[in-house]
Amino acid sequence: MTAYQNILFDLDDTLLDYGAAESHALKQLFSDFNLKLTPTVKQTFQNYNVGMWQRFERNELTWDQLMEHLFADYFKAYHQLNVPGRKTIQTYLKYLSNNHQLVSGTRTVMEYLKQNNYHVYAVTNGQKIVQDQRLKDAKLLQYFDDIFISQVIGLQKPNKEMFDFVLHHINGHRNNTLMIGDSLSSDIQGGINAHLDTVWFNPHSLHNSTRLKPTFEIHRLTELKAIL
Repeated sequence: MTAYQNILFDLDDTLLDYGAAESHALKQLFSDFNLKLTPTVKQTFQNYNVGMWQRFERNELTWDQLMEHLFADYFKAYHQLNVPGRKTIQTYLKYLSNNHQLVSGTRTVMEYLKQNNYHVYAVTNGQKIVQDQRLKDAKLLQYFDDIFISQVIGLQKPNKEMFDFVLHHINGHRNNTLMIGDSLSSDIQGGINAHLDTVWFNPHSLHNSTRLKPTFEIHRLTELKAIL
């Protein structure tokens, strides 16, 4: 088995519970517009949101376009409301940054990596203001050697260039670097694009209907110990 030294982690729904943060933020945002966040409404938004982020990952939208249209287009299409796109997403991100619930096993795994002298990095497509605050509040910053955020470096997963950027800055080699994340289209595709070994974190045992073949698949974060 390869002796991995550099561990690259996605953040949302890998280490940080994005679902919990999203529910908290959406409830507050919809309340601001006097709208009720029913389960159906929430699912509709989530489907729309995923679609928009996938378009961004495929370079069909620029970052500025994503920020301008994500909420403006959604509220106009589904609730017949005209809202300022950038202001609304700034409000949403403020609400989002206030929640820092961890995915089960995160603290255990991070302590294990620290005690065993692994080099640990975050590689995320999230917003800097949100990720910085959540990592700080969750007391996770101490575990990372560095944090790479797409908004800051101008590149995003799954683009190979983002991983090239990361490897260059950590003086890492492809054969001893491992990418871990929950998203097949972003984390696993990105790792494969960069010729890295990958771990698909699949806590809900979803069926992989793609042609992507992660090097490993785990259902609990603590299963990483057996791989490392």
